[in-house]
Amino acid sequence: MNVYLYDADGTDETLEFSADICQKIGDNQLLWIDISERQRTQIEQVIVALDLKNVSTEAILKEKERPKLDKFENFYRFFIISVKSGDDRKFEKVPIDFIVGKNFVITVHNGEVDYFAEFREREKGETNIGALDAESFVETLLDLHFVSYFRVLEKIERMVDKFDETILQKDLKDEDFLKKMVELRSEVSKLRQWFLPQRDVFYALSRPDFTQTVASDSFEDFKMLGEHFESAVVAIENSRDTVLSLFDLYTTRAAHRMNQTIKTLTFVTIISGGLSVIAGVLGMNFEVGFFKSPGGFWIAIAGMGLLAGALAIVAKIRNWI
Repeated sequence: MNVYLYDADGTDETLEFSADICQKIGDNQLLWIDISERQRTQIEQVIVALDLKNVSTEAILKEKERPKLDKFENFYRFFIISVKSGDDRKFEKVPIDFIVGKNFVITVHNGEVDYFAEFREREKGETNIGALDAESFVETLLDLHFVSYFRVLEKIERMVDKFDETILQKDLKDEDFLKKMVELRSEVSKLRQWFLPQRDVFYALSRPDFTQTVASDSFEDFKMLGEHFESAVVAIENSRDTVLSLFDLYTTRAAHRMNQTIKTLTFVTIISGGLSVIAGVLGMNFEVGFFKSPGGFWIAIAGMGLLAGALAIVAKIRNWI
């Protein structure tokens, strides 16, 4: 558990959690309690210390519930799913619970959240975060939440671009292509499955009835978050379309290879047909002087070979094969 006290009039501090932690929060201060492991004991301690009545510890311990928002008398709780990418290009979901009240924000998750760490790293030293209300602070974190999805989408775009080059430069087997396509499509599908259900949360935050709960001037900013959410949805859908477009590129490449093969086969057929005509003419019932020559057969073979070679050179120069 990490406890940060941001003070607009004094010094920002990192505190040890205590039962009387709420008594240390002033008007121009903001308390952020970040619990990086879903332990029942720690969660219950925070609930008791901040007098969070009716909050279910069991609900916070769950990681597989659908994203949602619950309103209480003087605070609210919501659940979202962030994302992070590993070193192996696989993406992992990061379920996060937020509990937000007057001058305090509680976040609960398992493991490190990359954009939380980046936020703390960026905001080192004296800051004006303490002058923010809890809603404005949460809006900042939620904007970074969207950025985490955009970063993953950038990685997918780079993977698609690299696969584009592979398709254009190499003759892939159908099995190899389909295997890679399934992998890319699976990653985008996971992002859609994790992100789209969060619409319930962001629409709830931007509804007029929510302003009475937050008692803040942040309603317009929450509406802006809803617009950012829709932008992220569009980006994910576009990424899905980009992955599916690889099928078009692959089929175009396969059609090009087929055309080249057919052109080659057609040329070979023309040559073999022409040589067959020559052989048929020479096999007709008439006499030519070189028929009586001991090397007549080889003369005919050599002549047909020279003709085939000349035609192949002409076809190559004109890019027929």
